[in-house]
Parts: sequence; C-alpha cells; structure tokens
Amino acid sequence: MDILSSLLAQNSAKRGDLDKVFWLVSVMKWLQRPRSVDEKNTKKESIYTVRLKYLLSMLNKNPDWKQNFVNTISALLVRISSVSQFTNAGNVSTSFTQEFISRIQEKFLLPKSPVTDDLMSLLYEIFPDSEESQIIDFIDESVLAELISLFAEQKEVHQKLQSDLLAASYVLSVQLLNGVFSLQKELDYFNKKAEKLSEFHLEGILREHQMRGDYQLTEDVFSLLAQMEKYVDELYSSMQTQGVKVELVYLFQTQKRKMRRLKVLLSFLHEGRSRAVTLRVFLSQLILDSHHQRSFSSFLSENMALITERIVQANSHIGEHYVTFSWKEFRKMFRSAMGGGAVTALTVFLKNLLAKLHLQGFIKGFAESLNYSGSFLLIQVLGMTLATKQPSATAPYIAAALKKSTTEARRSMVALLRTQFIAVLGNLSMVIPICFVVSWLMLKLNHPLMTVDEALNTFSSTDILGSAPLFATFTGCLLFMASLIAGWFENWVIVNRVGQRLKFNERLRKVFGVVRTERIANFVDVNANALAANISLGFLLGMTPQFLKFLGIPLDVKHVTLATGGFATSIPIAIGAGVDAWDFVNSILGIISVGILNISVSFLMAFLLASISSKVRFSSFVKLFKSGVRMMLVKPWLLIIPEKD
Repeated sequence: MDILSSLLAQNSAKRGDLDKVFWLVSVMKWLQRPRSVDEKNTKKESIYTVRLKYLLSMLNKNPDWKQNFVNTISALLVRISSVSQFTNAGNVSTSFTQEFISRIQEKFLLPKSPVTDDLMSLLYEIFPDSEESQIIDFIDESVLAELISLFAEQKEVHQKLQSDLLAASYVLSVQLLNGVFSLQKELDYFNKKAEKLSEFHLEGILREHQMRGDYQLTEDVFSLLAQMEKYVDELYSSMQTQGVKVELVYLFQTQKRKMRRLKVLLSFLHEGRSRAVTLRVFLSQLILDSHHQRSFSSFLSENMALITERIVQANSHIGEHYVTFSWKEFRKMFRSAMGGGAVTALTVFLKNLLAKLHLQGFIKGFAESLNYSGSFLLIQVLGMTLATKQPSATAPYIAAALKKSTTEARRSMVALLRTQFIAVLGNLSMVIPICFVVSWLMLKLNHPLMTVDEALNTFSSTDILGSAPLFATFTGCLLFMASLIAGWFENWVIVNRVGQRLKFNERLRKVFGVVRTERIANFVDVNANALAANISLGFLLGMTPQFLKFLGIPLDVKHVTLATGGFATSIPIAIGAGVDAWDFVNSILGIISVGILNISVSFLMAFLLASISSKVRFSSFVKLFKSGVRMMLVKPWLLIIPEKD
C-alpha cells in the first residue's frame, strides 16, 4: 500500500482535533513531495493539479475513504472557521512599534511555535516556503471545483462558513472605516465627508446583511471596494507632498492588506464568482501573508521603502547642482571648490589649536565636532564646495538618469567624474599652499603649529602602507551616513511642519519681529537638508573616533581635505626632522588613496541605496562606470575640458 492509500485508509474522522491536523499535514506533504521518476516530465506548475486528480480518483474508487476524507476536513473547517481567523490570519497589528517588537521576538528570541488548529500555524506548517503560493495559483479551476463539490452535502459546514465569512467581512469594513478616518486625520486631508466615503456605505450594507442573515451579496460591494482602493491611493499621493512618516506608511500597508482580504471574503459570498478561483486566491494570499507576518526583513523593506525613496529623491535633487556640463559651470565649480579648500585650511589650524589644549574623551570629540560643523556650515553659507560631500548626492542623480536613458546616464557619468576631479583639485589647490605657507612662516617665527613628534605622526598618518586606507574607507561610510541623516531630517521638517510652526511662533515674533521670523522659517524649510548634512557630518567625524576609543576599537577617521591640510602643515617641520623622499612618496600615495576611498565608498553606498529604491540594477551602474573610466583613459583631457554646449 502506497503512502496516500495508507493515509486515506485511516479512520481520521474519529480522532481528536490535533490528530486530524497532523493527518491533514501528512496528506499535504504527500502533495508537496519531490517529483518521482514517473512525474519527471510533469511541469512544476502542474504538479498539484496532477496529484489532486489522482487523489480525487482514489476517493471516487473508495466510498469509505471518500466519506472519511470529507468528514475529517469538514470537522477541521468547523473547528478552524471563526471571525477572528478570517480577519486576523496574516494581518498585522495596528501599531508599527508593537509589530516591530513582535517580529524581533519571532525572528531572534522565541522558538518555533507548535502546530495547532490555528489557521496561521497550520498554513505555516503545510507551506514552509512562500513560493508554494505560486504553485497554488496554477491549480486547474476544474480540479478545485471537483474537490469543493465533495462537500456539497455538508450543510453545517456551509452554514458555519457563510456566517463567519459575512461577520468577518463586516468587522473588516468597520476596521477599514476607522483606518480611513485615521489617515484623513494624520494627513489633514478632509476632502470627503464621512457620509461620502465608500467605506461608510460598505459598512452600512454589510451591517444590514449581517442583521438579516442574508448571505447573498451583489456586485455593488465590489464597486465600493474599487472606490476605496482609489481613495487610499489618493491619500497616499498626498503624503508624498507632506513628508513621510513610517507609522503612516504602516497604516497604509495595513489598510491595503485588509482591502485585499475583504475582497476575497466577499467573493465567497457572491453567487456570480467562481468558488474554485476564490479559494485559490484565498489560499495563495494566506500563504504569502503568513510568511510576511513572520518575516522581519519584509516588514522593514515594506515600511521603510517610501522614506528611503524620499531621502534618495532629496539627495538626487541636490546632486543635480554638483554635476557640470558647460565651461561656465566648470569654472564656477572650480572657484567654489577653491573657496572650500581655503575654509578647510582654517579648520586645520583650529584643529591644531585645539590639540594644544590637550582635551580628552568627550570634550575633545565635542570641540572637534563644533570645529568641523562650523567649517562645513560656513562653506555652505558662502556657496563654496567640499568635494567629499558630493558623492552621496550625485549617486542618486546618476541612478535617476539611468532610469530615464542610458545615453543620458553615460553623459552624466562623464560629467560627474570630471566635476568630482575638479572639485578635489580645487579643494587641494588651496588647502595645500595655505597650510604649508602658514606653517612655514610660523616655524620661521619660532612659533611652530606642531611639535616635531606631532608633525612626524601627522606626516606618517597618511602612509599608504599604514592604516590610512582603512580609516578612509570608514570615513566614506560616515559621509554616506550624513546624507541619510540629512534626508531624514528634511523629511522630519516637512512632516512636522517645522517651518510653519516657527513662522507663527509668538515668542520668536516678539524677539525677532514678524519679518525676521518668517525669514528664519523659510531658511529652515529651504536649507533643512544642508543644515543636517553639515552638522551631522561634523559630529560624525568628531565624536565617532572618541566613542570607538571608549569601546577600545582603534578606528579613526581620515577625511582627504582635512588630512591633506594636516599633511601640508607638517611638511616644514617634518623636513627639518629628516624625513626622506620615500616617506614623501608613501604619504602622497596615501593621500591619493584616501581621496579615492572617501569618494568611491560614499558614492557606491549611496548608489546601492538609490538602485534599490528606484529599482535600477547595480550591474547597470558597474557597466556605466566602466564606460566612463574607459572614456577618461582614451580621452584624458575630458577630466579638465568639458564638452562643447
């Protein structure tokens, strides 16, 4: 006797509920078993159909087995069927925080839950792989219809299922009505009165059917559902212009998932809809929902996707200003970068001054953070450029260009490489001579900016054979993190309407006057991204090394412009200490590697995020980058000579 025959021959209908569950799991495992030699020519998509046909033929040949099968499944359906199972199975909780904690517990803390007669537990046990839903979708409608027909005489089952399905549909309609009110309130988007909402009408229709015990629904309910879906999309679009809140994204996803569930439940209660097709869709959705409910990664990706997209879009918009195509833009960028280099030289001098105070730990990190942040803000306010801040903004711009046209993206990539080169050149063309000359003059005046030991340490810190490349890679990550913080802060300002709150703040108006208060509010609105980027980068560069030092991790930051300024400052003193030409070569090569790693790591991380958000393949960028570098090698003058307009 084969496995299926032995299972069907068991008198499972007279067993306990849990034994019935295990029996059903065993039958499903038979359906899902690997293809045998006889089935090697059967397509994977058709395997369920073929095996269900065989199961039905076995049942039709053995009336006792058929009756036992029907009785067992009927008992399980009566046991499992409930309003809460149909509404909650696969659906998440109403709170983002609560669901987040629940997912962490399921993923990392709690052992696997045992198999019970709970619908989600049963589905997860029977379908451990979410891809099973795709195979369910391919089951022939006629085969499913024949399977359903086995239960035609089970009146109790029909009555129980109809009653629970209608009640569950009504509960979902109430939840959806409450959800749309919450969305309107959060978005301050009351373009429809309550009595005009489709959710309001659907809830009323289902309440009447529930009170009358009428299980026959008309096509009107599906028209209302379509209107509900359209209105939720309208609300979703309005959120794009008002900033993105993770909790609100979560509420939208929950609302859409409940609409999908309601649509399926209502289809069961509509005579004009195929029960077989509806069952197929219901099972497929439940399998996907059961896996989604336990997946931590899908939870994060689904709820963080929109805010990530908004951050990327904000950086892409900024990146447009960091790519030059004409001679006019090229010269402007070079002058701007020279100014950034000059300000950075002042930052290096302030850093040397702070070093003479022998500050330690948090105080040292905080002082250096203020120095860096102040420098970056001054560069921003004066309209100057710091080369290392460009990659995290230009990467999303390239991703956006790739999405439009490969030709446009190739042109943008060449322009980007040229702009990045000229920005670095402009920074270094000022920071090196200023730091060197001032250090040399101070040395001649017997007031050296560094001691001999400090100069030698600074000189050797950029050695390519030392830790400089590692520190530069780490700094590239910090540059990318600063762009994320900036995008998040800009979104936070929009969501919370910070500009509007400042504009009408009574205290600010009394202190600064109405006109100045409005200017402050407008400045915050317009420059939120830049303010956050500069301040966060300054504190990341200043505080991170001290925090890591506290943890005992010997990791430092190495920013190309600041490191070059320190190197140039140390040269007059280091020469007197007897450094040789080989030391110079190693340090200069180290500075070049620091620049390349700062920019490339920041750019690659930003592009990876942008490619995920905009669904652009990373391989497309690799091909584009290779094409741009190849063109620069063939036509190196393109690094300093823009194409004609």
